[in-house]
Amino acid sequence: MTNMKAILFPLLAAVLIGTTMSKNLDDRAPAVVTFDDCDCQCDGTTYLDEHDTVQGNCQSADTSGRKWCYISSDINTLEACKDGFEYDSRYNMSKSYAACSSPDPSSDECTFYYD
Repeated sequence: MTNMKAILFPLLAAVLIGTTMSKNLDDRAPAVVTFDDCDCQCDGTTYLDEHDTVQGNCQSADTSGRKWCYISSDINTLEACKDGFEYDSRYNMSKSYAACSSPDPSSDECTFYYD
């Protein structure tokens, strides 16, 4: 009986600790939506690359593994999307990763901005 307690107690403790830790990760609050999040929007421009893969508009990932899209070159969008990179002269637009995770401007998350 003593051997069983010696095995059972550490096993039970490990299960309880693991369960408690996993619940803490799920309890994190999402980031607050800002004006910039609502203004940082994809333009929708895409093209087919040499492998017939759609590029742009968050349809595929680049070599970093992150999805990207083209963003408008107007000053509001460029200031809102602080991660603009690789200006593409074919479309007169830069690219952004952040715009791929921005909420839709007509969503409830952005109503504070447009009200």
